[in-house]
Amino acid sequence: MDFKNRRKEFYEGKLTQSEAKEFLEFLDGKEAEEILSTEIILHWSEIIKEGEMSLDNNELWKKINQKMEGSAAPFLQKEPKVRKISRLTWLRAAVVFFVLGLTSIFFILSRQENDQSYTLELDDIFITNSNQKGEKTKVMLEDGSVVYLNSQSTITYPKNFKSNRSIQLEGEAFFEVVKDPDHPFEVEANGIITTALGTSFNISTFNKNQMVAVTLLTGKVKLNQYGNKEFIELNPGEESMLSVEFLELEKYKVLSEDRVLWTQGILKFDEASLDEMVEILERWYGVTIRVNGQPKALKSSGVFDNQESLRNVLNVMSKTLEFEFVINDQLITLNFN
Repeated sequence: MDFKNRRKEFYEGKLTQSEAKEFLEFLDGKEAEEILSTEIILHWSEIIKEGEMSLDNNELWKKINQKMEGSAAPFLQKEPKVRKISRLTWLRAAVVFFVLGLTSIFFILSRQENDQSYTLELDDIFITNSNQKGEKTKVMLEDGSVVYLNSQSTITYPKNFKSNRSIQLEGEAFFEVVKDPDHPFEVEANGIITTALGTSFNISTFNKNQMVAVTLLTGKVKLNQYGNKEFIELNPGEESMLSVEFLELEKYKVLSEDRVLWTQGILKFDEASLDEMVEILERWYGVTIRVNGQPKALKSSGVFDNQESLRNVLNVMSKTLEFEFVINDQLITLNFN
């Protein structure tokens, strides 16, 4: 083994884990002890030759004797065995400590590398929750926050969520966020980023032209478009409709409680057109709705309690929008005269 080069590569971190392990095992052997002992002796010899370490034993003892009159004269050996044995013992101890030091460094670096690798692996793992038509779920996140996920909606977030509270949303969801100032809560939907510390808000991408509606119920949130530093802040009872295609950042007052009635299973139409009603009913009940004939440009309103049947909803809406309907399993046909 080329000891000097291998040692240099070890300090520079160029060895693989198996090569470093092999090097440490070598240091624990007798051959490495002899090499290191020789290097230490040569290093000391150089120091003494350069005059950095100079001791005059006889002069030293004379000074000691002057301070200790009447004491027995010291017994000096020019080459005492005890000094040779002590030096060898010290050298072996130095080698042992050197090996232990390298082992400790290697262990610490390996532990740090493993911890960093584990964190990176966690950051690379993502969890996805998806709902089909007719499904609604409640998702408990690792940090204690709660997500109410609407039908035909998806959220994706890192497994290591406590340290990386970021979510991607497709569809609609209502968020109840646990406060954590050190880890802001971010939701990205169609390029619109909502940032909160501790609050509750609703986000919906079920809008035309890829628009994202953000409605705030409690606390405060910051909204910005991806890649745009400008932002607006929402206060409770305010809503903003944003898109990455439009740079305008506007907000307006709404009845925010109405925006989240769906989390309680309550279906509400407020001056909804036929197209809006069809889209909502398909998503809500998990059905397909076919429209025959020429519907009139009418709008309808209504509130339906939790667990209301689709038949009852259609009965009410048909009175306003003037249609007849046929239910054939999951296929609904609306007939207009």
